[in-house]
Amino acid sequence: MAYDKALFSQLYDGIKDMRVIDCHEHMQGLKGRPGYKEPIASLIHGYVSSDLQAAAFGVPETELATLQDESVSTDKKWPLFERLWRATEHTAYARVTKLVLKNQYGIDRLTRDSLESVRAKLSERTDESYFETIDSAGIDAMIVDVLGWLGDDFPKYLAGDFVFPEKWKLMVSLPSLHPTTANRGTIDGIGRLTNASITSIDGFLEAVFSLIKRCVERGAVGLKDQSAYQRVISYDLVPRADDDRKCNRILSDANESLGWPESKPLNDFLFHRYMEFAKELDLPVQLHTGHMAGIRNRVGKTNAAHLTSMLEVHRDVNFDLFHGNWPYLGDLLFLGKNYPNVSLDLCWLHIIDPDYSVELLERATKTLPHTKIHGFGGDYGDVPEYAAAHLEIAKENIAVALTRLVESRWIDEEEALHLAQSWLFDNPNRFFKLGL
Repeated sequence: MAYDKALFSQLYDGIKDMRVIDCHEHMQGLKGRPGYKEPIASLIHGYVSSDLQAAAFGVPETELATLQDESVSTDKKWPLFERLWRATEHTAYARVTKLVLKNQYGIDRLTRDSLESVRAKLSERTDESYFETIDSAGIDAMIVDVLGWLGDDFPKYLAGDFVFPEKWKLMVSLPSLHPTTANRGTIDGIGRLTNASITSIDGFLEAVFSLIKRCVERGAVGLKDQSAYQRVISYDLVPRADDDRKCNRILSDANESLGWPESKPLNDFLFHRYMEFAKELDLPVQLHTGHMAGIRNRVGKTNAAHLTSMLEVHRDVNFDLFHGNWPYLGDLLFLGKNYPNVSLDLCWLHIIDPDYSVELLERATKTLPHTKIHGFGGDYGDVPEYAAAHLEIAKENIAVALTRLVESRWIDEEEALHLAQSWLFDNPNRFFKLGL
């Protein structure tokens, strides 16, 4: 990927201190912060563990699990970890870890001895450093998908007794409201949260609507669906009578359940109704497309092209399509160009495939309005130093894409910085109605 290094440096200098709206995280705040004490467990937080797994030829999964076990000594872990780390240390996931080592621990190369410096500094972490890391990265707001993981704290959140930090802008997670395995437990759970006795599919939908509305009153700014992990993201329009019948089966027998693919018509019906809720409440919707976390996934079911008919139906709902739809770049560009209600979100993408993210930014600039691009989302849990390192990589990728566009005389340098500002801040600020 050749480009003018001097021009890159000049553009990067103009981008590196730009304020950012982080379009996707899974952070709860201090409550969800892992209490790492053992250095290897802390350093394989997040996505790099997938690369370690991919490199683990002939290593039993039980042995891999010891790397994340805080009770196993660093000396016992080191031989296996060193072998796998040396095989993966040049991936983009590993580069995040390297930046964390450099920025947080002052370490340039990971060795057994350097892990003792990590151990010492882990013990020095403070509550203040959690938020200082986010502030120092220039993140002014984070779109956070965490409500679906709150568990017993979710009722407290609804009641106003569980409060998130001010920068957190919450999304309402939808997969648990239309699970691929449908049973009475889902219905009863919503009934308990909304204090409703549910006896029909209409009653269930009324309860879900009231739940989403309550979340909006508590500050939620949109809906988010990552059902791509469980099912193909093709949502058919189905006859209402079929769904009434399936729902009644579950309601009338606590032991009854619907598995996949039998549950697909009901699942599809509920998804379409939730999109209608989004329209009624004027909420944007984030959808997982493309690559999935972990290993041994089947990416074909997650191609955003499957969404085409749904996007046509719900023209008044604005959709934020995730992860650059990796590896289906052309399909995503088509959707962004063809549908006014589609925006392209590069969350996570910068460390899935940096060159792909650069290519997407270049081609998207030439293909569709630049106002439809959301440039960054860390997509990490409650270890903000990893999101900050990811953002550093994202700004480099953005600078590379803009350098190439300037070199080709497609844009000039002033326009390049304007695009960066739009991608990192202005576009998500407008899309999510944050008013920052």
